[in-house]
Amino acid sequence: MAVKEPKKNAQAQETKKEDIFEVQYLNRWQLVWRALKKHKLGLFSLWVLIIMYLIALFADFLAPHDPYEQAQNLSYAPPSKIHWIDEEGKFTWPYVYPLVLERDPASFRTSFSEGFSINSITANDRITGQTKTFTIGENNVKEIYMVIKVTKYAEDAEGNKAYLGYPEFDIEQTIKLDDRSLLETGEAININTSRNSLTALSPTRYRSLQEIGPPVKIVTEKELYRIFAVVKDEVKEFVEEAMSLYNETLDEVDGDIELAREFLAEFEIDPELLEVISSPEVVSYTSRKFPLKFFVRSWNYKLLWLIPMDLHLIGVDSPARIYFFGGDKFGRDVLSRILFGSRISMSIGLLGILITFTLGLFIGGVAGYYGGWADETLMRITEILMSIPGFYLLISLRAILPTNMPPHWTYVLIVVILSFIGWPGMSRVIRGMVLSLKDREFVQAAIAMGYPARRIIWRHIIPNTATYIIVSATLSIPGYILGEAGLSFLGLGITEPSASWGLMLSQAQNIRSMTEAPWLLIPGIFIFIVVMAFNLLGDAVRDALDPRSLGF
Repeated sequence: MAVKEPKKNAQAQETKKEDIFEVQYLNRWQLVWRALKKHKLGLFSLWVLIIMYLIALFADFLAPHDPYEQAQNLSYAPPSKIHWIDEEGKFTWPYVYPLVLERDPASFRTSFSEGFSINSITANDRITGQTKTFTIGENNVKEIYMVIKVTKYAEDAEGNKAYLGYPEFDIEQTIKLDDRSLLETGEAININTSRNSLTALSPTRYRSLQEIGPPVKIVTEKELYRIFAVVKDEVKEFVEEAMSLYNETLDEVDGDIELAREFLAEFEIDPELLEVISSPEVVSYTSRKFPLKFFVRSWNYKLLWLIPMDLHLIGVDSPARIYFFGGDKFGRDVLSRILFGSRISMSIGLLGILITFTLGLFIGGVAGYYGGWADETLMRITEILMSIPGFYLLISLRAILPTNMPPHWTYVLIVVILSFIGWPGMSRVIRGMVLSLKDREFVQAAIAMGYPARRIIWRHIIPNTATYIIVSATLSIPGYILGEAGLSFLGLGITEPSASWGLMLSQAQNIRSMTEAPWLLIPGIFIFIVVMAFNLLGDAVRDALDPRSLGF
């Protein structure tokens, strides 16, 4: 120990000399930055905020989906399961499967599972004897659909049948082969199927049912009827209409494809739009995976509100969707809406303090410098506003204004309201600081030299309040973020279809969301992170601006 003590003392002396040198030769802001770097938690918070503001700035590029695009079939969809291991147990590039909504036949509860998607299918046409293969992305094949023939009938113990639908089948369903299909499960997904209720049968069907005896069982038979391949880019609604017409025509001409194509041309529909296997017998098929891709082309936006682009950081091919944080009640991507919501939730604090501090500095500076009747009038108004509870004043101001305003005007309105209730406290503090500063020698010298009051206030007095302003600004921004979140949560702030973190949290108020879709609470985590980062940064800045931290 006797050997180590002199060494420690030498190191302490070197550190002290270095501090003395920096205090003498560095300017004030360099000393502030030196003190701030010693505050590790504050410095970490600063980087967190920088990253969050960059995310908000480039939200269009980072968002995997359009935040306003609805997908009702993915309402409350859970976060996508990203696969890193293939069927053979080997490590592979991450991929996902499309989500499919299923209903439990016993409990009638809905749930999502990974869907089955066809990449290619090979089938024999029983009518023509030809074998055809449709593969997504090859020979201009854009999408593959199948038609399911559904036959429903009542059958007694002796095998007598009474059809409950049309003489041959109840309905033909056209189902896109992007979902869990007949090929995998043995049954088709019922899409808009008209069910025949036994309590409301037509007289003809009731008479046919009377001809068979009890016991009666209801039988539904499903059969792969036709396969269509879309080979040209067209609007989805037009393709479905053309496919329906093509299908009806094939029924009328007993599956004669060439004749059906001629009829299709008469209706001014391009017969080259679709390829068909009229009476298919499946030989083989392959499933389709959807790997995660970087720098993908998708929906259009303007980078930095100026540059038209459609490039996005990450995404997957349609019809799959990548939901890192799940979907909301409208099937919109929660992550994309969080990214876009950060623009409102994080910028509202900066704009709020800009207005608040401008009002507070002006009113407090005028009241403190001039005194007299100006001081009395301005401070009494300030005290009246401060006597009203802030949150009730916030709600009252918002309630008396129109609720059906466009989202961008609502945003401006929220900023103005939050700023209006924030300036009184700032103005009182600035007034007190101005009262103490105006009697200082440098201010009295400026008055003696004949400088106008406006110049003295803004060039000599206000700059000396910079330390308080910087600290107060970093500590005030969380209040604006929480104020906007509270208003939006109550339905008085930002409205649909815009996104803010508070508005997104309002969707998690019901029991179903809390129990079945807990990912809707994720925006609250972002509010917590940003508010904590600002508070920690504010504490660090306050300590860094302390003269004792600067070495004075």
